[in-house]
Amino acid sequence: MQIDQITEMATGLLFGRLVRRALAAIAVAALAIVAVYYFTVAGTMALQTQFGTLDTFLIVGAVYAAASIAAGTIWWALRGKPTTRSAPGAANQRDMQIVMLVEAVMLGYALARKGARTR
Repeated sequence: MQIDQITEMATGLLFGRLVRRALAAIAVAALAIVAVYYFTVAGTMALQTQFGTLDTFLIVGAVYAAASIAAGTIWWALRGKPTTRSAPGAANQRDMQIVMLVEAVMLGYALARKGARTR
């Protein structure tokens, strides 16, 4: 197996998984929107018999406003904290690890090719 085949397989697996997860997320979001729509229609019809049309729309609007405020508050509370800049040596250490890994792969590839020529 050559290095280009290995990288092609790795990127295929990575992007394939990413595409499948994105499609699943889109399907879940679409189904959730449809469910919210039907629950809203059913709730509106049930409330119209008791409160009238105007009051029903005000109640439904208030429920959606409360839900959006709650979701926004949760999103704000769980947001990523700003990271402090780490020491320059820490970033360089991570970069050096990646460079060393790439060099090891290239050396292994070169040694594998030399062994094939000497036979």
